[in-house]
Amino acid sequence: MKTSTSSNSSSLRSTLAMLAMVCATGVAALYYGTMGFEVVSTEDGRRLAVSRQPLELPAAAIHQPQAGTLAQMLGEDGRIAIVTFFYSSCTAVCSALGNELQQMQDEISRRGLQHAVRLVSISFDPRDTAPVLAAYARRQHADPALWRMVGVDREDQRKALLDAFGIVVLSAPLGEFQHNAAFHLIDQQGRLARIDDYDDPAQALEDAVQLARTPARGGRP
Repeated sequence: MKTSTSSNSSSLRSTLAMLAMVCATGVAALYYGTMGFEVVSTEDGRRLAVSRQPLELPAAAIHQPQAGTLAQMLGEDGRIAIVTFFYSSCTAVCSALGNELQQMQDEISRRGLQHAVRLVSISFDPRDTAPVLAAYARRQHADPALWRMVGVDREDQRKALLDAFGIVVLSAPLGEFQHNAAFHLIDQQGRLARIDDYDDPAQALEDAVQLARTPARGGRP
């Protein structure tokens, strides 16, 4: 009887030790996966990483009123750029986001922030040619001094740019797309420095103003 009890105790200790090891491993994985329990999702982790270390953007040729590169356009005047992604025929998220950007454009003008903040909307739809985007900009009452609409010329560069910004685009019926959205803040060096929720444009604008007042971190050599 003593032998059986001893054997059961040993088995219980082994089981508890194994459970403790599994729990410790799980906690460690959760700790590192959430960057020290500071975040609870991959997207939150990405946003935190960007806020700590701004991300250099991949090269991308764009078309706007004139051809060039996204880096050239973002770095041409030293303003903070609030970047969003869209496609001109969208009737869902992009439509709501367009209304928010119109109001944000008005707020930038009202507060006299034209020297510090600008808006840039990047289309991921290859059908959005320069003339299409120009027509869309007119419908949105976009002031080109404050709000630019651009498209990316090459598919591989378009994909690299979407990946860098964390934008996922899925084809939908009738030529539509499903995609996520956010406000992406680009610093004076043309780097992705912050990501804000697309349903809080007021916060995105305040963060852009604050970023404009913050000394540049680790600028380009």
